Order: sequence, then C-alpha cells, then structure tokens
Amino acid sequence: MEKAIVKFNNGNLAVLCSYCHKILKTAKELTNDELFLVLGEDKNHLPAQYCEQCKEKQNGTTNNTSS
Repeated sequence: MEKAIVKFNNGNLAVLCSYCHKILKTAKELTNDELFLVLGEDKNHLPAQYCEQCKEKQNGTTNNTSS
C-alpha cells in the first residue's frame, strides 16, 4: 500500500498530494483518525492522498465545464 506524503514546514504538518505534491490538508484540517495514522508509530499508515485534478487524471476523466 502506498503511504501518504507528510511534510513539516517550520513545524507545520501538511499532507501532500501523492502525485503533484500540492498541499491537501494541514494538521488543523486532519481528523483525529488521520492524525493518529500520520503521527502514530503503529504499522498502519495513512494511505496515499490525491487532489481532485490528479484523481481525475488517474481515472482518465476531465472536468471541462466552460460556459
């Protein structure tokens, strides 16, 4: 299983998109379960996280809504 990319910048935790490395969530936005998986020394890890654009690329779909 691929793990989420977690980085600290000046002491601030951030979860990044596993494809493009865009910041998805900061520590304040994580649920308690997500925070436990990120910081815990358990063998379980937060699975890879993806932004909406990268999810669409992986699924082979695009959302072109131009008016």
